Amino acid sequence: MTLRIRINAVPPIAWTAIVALLFTLATVPAQATTELRAGAGIGDITPPVGTPSAGYGDRLGQGMTGIHDPLLATAVAIDNGTKRIVVVGVDHLGYDAGMVAEVVAQVRNKSGDVAVEIYLSSSHTHAGGGAYLDIPGLGTTLAGKFDPTARQLYIDGAADAVLAALGSLRPARFGLGYGHAPGLNGYRGDWPPNVVPADDVAVWKVTAPDGSPIAVLFNFAAHATVLPGRENLEFSADFVGYARDELRRRLGESTVAVFTNGAQGDVSPRPPGGDSMFERCQAMGQQLASIAAEIWERTATTATVDIATVHHGYELEVRPTSRGLTLPGPPRHSELNLIVLDRVHAFVTIPGELSTIYDADIRRFGGWLGFEHTTILGLTNDAHGYIITPESWRHRTYESTVSFGGELYGDTIEAKVFALLHQLEPAGAYHQDQASASSLLAPP
Repeated sequence: MTLRIRINAVPPIAWTAIVALLFTLATVPAQATTELRAGAGIGDITPPVGTPSAGYGDRLGQGMTGIHDPLLATAVAIDNGTKRIVVVGVDHLGYDAGMVAEVVAQVRNKSGDVAVEIYLSSSHTHAGGGAYLDIPGLGTTLAGKFDPTARQLYIDGAADAVLAALGSLRPARFGLGYGHAPGLNGYRGDWPPNVVPADDVAVWKVTAPDGSPIAVLFNFAAHATVLPGRENLEFSADFVGYARDELRRRLGESTVAVFTNGAQGDVSPRPPGGDSMFERCQAMGQQLASIAAEIWERTATTATVDIATVHHGYELEVRPTSRGLTLPGPPRHSELNLIVLDRVHAFVTIPGELSTIYDADIRRFGGWLGFEHTTILGLTNDAHGYIITPESWRHRTYESTVSFGGELYGDTIEAKVFALLHQLEPAGAYHQDQASASSLLAPP
């Protein structure tokens, strides 16, 4: 099935969002490049045995009985002299916006670095730590009984990784590479049928000046759910942990491997084999790592990198799902971000689980603007459920039952992403004069 660009299908409310964003978002000028510095760090976010996990309701909040492999926060920091960013990958179902805000505050308070930009991406493992959702009903179903101590442990571990990365900044080289992992993911959505998700793998190669590895960031879209629910009662990073271990084996044990998930909202893992659940995790992780290592080997690096970012914060008005499930509380703050490296490599952060259908649209739109690659960093700086098309919502797919922005939320998010991409498009800044913007926003 050929996925279509949905530009013309965006509802009026979403086009209003585009125009408003184009006029109100500050255009970020291209950043001057100086000698690059980079650092990496690791934090432990493994809760004590007996803490519930998160993601599978059939565990009924039962505490986990062991630790198969540690749950980690891994971070890579890049500083080009004018902008400093840190990308963090956490072995977790999904840090919410409040948790991310506490991580950022802790890092800035302890480091004194108020300019650093932090992007925290959850792997969405369903064998990670739970007890962190203080939401009556749904929070207990998804993550077990709330425990503020567990929630704080996850925050502190992520902050530790960021602080370690910032504290180890040193001269570095950087490169970007891309490839494919055919057969390792598949579409699980109920509507529309016969969709083929992207199998793209994006790699950040970060080395010392002599070429020795500092960190590798690898991005791939798949639910980290090779491990099932009640059959597994041990904490685990799922296939992600095996992939990190394999990358360290191939690149060097000192390498910090950072995983970011892509647009995995309706995308499942497809492990290549294995007799047991952990053997299947190992097979998938090692194959993904092998592909990422091959990309690493053929990726050239330079001592400079241009970094530009633009941000959009907004209030999400929580609405009933397709089956009437509601969440308590007022509108919640969330955010979208765009990171552009060397002017033509776009990385879009999404605060939830984006449908692969939107991923295809956004990639095409980015290419139309002139970006060589456009990559989704899913579940980043928030995790507020599935972001799906109106058609999927109306067909009452599984994803629509945990989608809290309403029927048109997915198209509105897509429109906001288009506006962000316009801000930093390679062909030059998008210009919309005030008179034209006002006329488009004027009521009929």
